[in-house]
Order: sequence, then C-alpha cells, then structure tokens
Amino acid sequence: MILANVIFPAFTAPYLSFLFFHTAAAAAIMSEILVFKFRHKTLTWGRTVYVALAANITSWIAGVILGLVLPSGLVPKVMGAEGRQFTTITQGPHFDALIWIGFGVAFVLSIEIEYLVWKRCQRRLPLVGLFYTTFIAHIASYALLIGIACAHIKLGWW
Repeated sequence: MILANVIFPAFTAPYLSFLFFHTAAAAAIMSEILVFKFRHKTLTWGRTVYVALAANITSWIAGVILGLVLPSGLVPKVMGAEGRQFTTITQGPHFDALIWIGFGVAFVLSIEIEYLVWKRCQRRLPLVGLFYTTFIAHIASYALLIGIACAHIKLGWW
C-alpha cells in the first residue's frame, strides 16, 4: 500500500499556506485593503480592492516562481522492506528553518512587488506615502496570516 503525501519546497510555503488556511489568507488581504483605504480616503472601495487583489496576485505568482528555484529543503529517503525498497522525498533537517526564512523573503518580496503595482496605478490614483503604506499593510497582513495560521495549528483545525 502506498500512502499519498503532498510535499512542497520550503520557500513556497508562504505562497501555498492559503490552501490550508483560507481564513488567514482572506484576513491578510482584507487587512491590506483596510490599511490602504484608511491611508488614502479618496480611493473608492472598488479601486482599492481591485488594485490590492492585482498586487497580491502579481506578488503571489512571482513568489511561487522564486520559491521553486530556491533551496527546497527536501531530501531523498529510502523506504520499504528489503527487496521492495523505493526512494521518495521528505523534509530535510533544515526544512522548518527554510520555511521561516521563506516567510521573511516573502515579506520583503511582496512589499517590493506590491509597491510597484500600486506605484504603476499612482498616475491615476492620488497616493501619498505609498511605500510606507505598503510596508504598514504588510506588517498587518503578515501578523494576521501568521497569527491565524498558528492558531489553526495549535487548535488542531487543519
């Protein structure tokens, strides 16, 4: 009998965590929308949601691609009884550390990419202190994302 095991490279964890923690991902994006709307009161809700979603999707795509070329943290492992052995991949000794480093990389990368998306829209939108707003939005979103994900794990909801 072969058991299915889904495993992904460590640096993709920040970008795939929404698959396991839908509430955390939704809360993180909503917090970014609220920060931008609070800081830029002249933005309409529709425009704020549209640009925030476009920025997050752009950042997500770039992050997944980058996460696939960075160290995976995965190692080969021989399993099975003698004569019926096979090789599979599993988490290596530094996998958890690479995930946490991945969240740091994702934090910086998403600020930069999402700032550029918002800046591109700045020609049509009145945005002052854009980098600061993007930075604050990401502090809020990552705090929520990590906090809710940790609560899910601690409470055994996944």
